[in-house]
Amino acid sequence: MKIFVFFSILILGFFAAVTAAVRPDIVEKKYMAIRDPIDQHFAAQREKTWNEAKDQERATWMLKHQLPSDCRNPKTAIKEMECNNKKQLLAQAFDKEWNDKVRSGWKPDGAEE
Repeated sequence: MKIFVFFSILILGFFAAVTAAVRPDIVEKKYMAIRDPIDQHFAAQREKTWNEAKDQERATWMLKHQLPSDCRNPKTAIKEMECNNKKQLLAQAFDKEWNDKVRSGWKPDGAEE
């Protein structure tokens, strides 16, 4: 019985090796089917880490660059529009600074790669 099991495993291994040599696309397809969920999980983790780091940096940055106090309750439509413009300019300035920081090679804690 042991010899039968041994030769069965040997024959199955031979067929697997021949299949892998002749049709590597079949093996690759099965490999990618297994690997895709794992890659998606780690991509989601990386994205979450980067988003948390960006939100934290934005909060710190906004504390340094606050809007004028009269933007909390603008009295006129023009003042409201000026405050919205200031908010947009601050957001653009942060995005530029963030992109420069990331482009220079900075990575958040916990980010691999």
